[in-house]
Amino acid sequence: IPILILTGERVDFWRVKRKETRILLAIPVVIEGEDSDNQHFIEETTTENVSKLGACIVVDRVLKLGSIISLTAFQRKFSCKAEVKAIWIDESERKKKIGVRFVEPPINWVVT
Repeated sequence: IPILILTGERVDFWRVKRKETRILLAIPVVIEGEDSDNQHFIEETTTENVSKLGACIVVDRVLKLGSIISLTAFQRKFSCKAEVKAIWIDESERKKKIGVRFVEPPINWVVT
């Protein structure tokens, strides 16, 4: 876990950056967009956690920070554009992860 030290106190860096509460919830999703090589992709994957305005998603490919992807879930009952706001590799799990924030108001999302 990345740690940020402020005034001698250890603080979880990810919690400092978050604007809303995250809920640990694995939801099957499909993401679509362009990867870091500008190649179109469609990937079936899962969320690791979710919030009202975004999610942490496990990915197989490298994406660009700031890129816009489409995210669908719940048999296409949920569909939204999202911006890739964070990219990292979880060293303990050896998985690539992205943090996304919806760029339009989500409808039929799991968190309201």
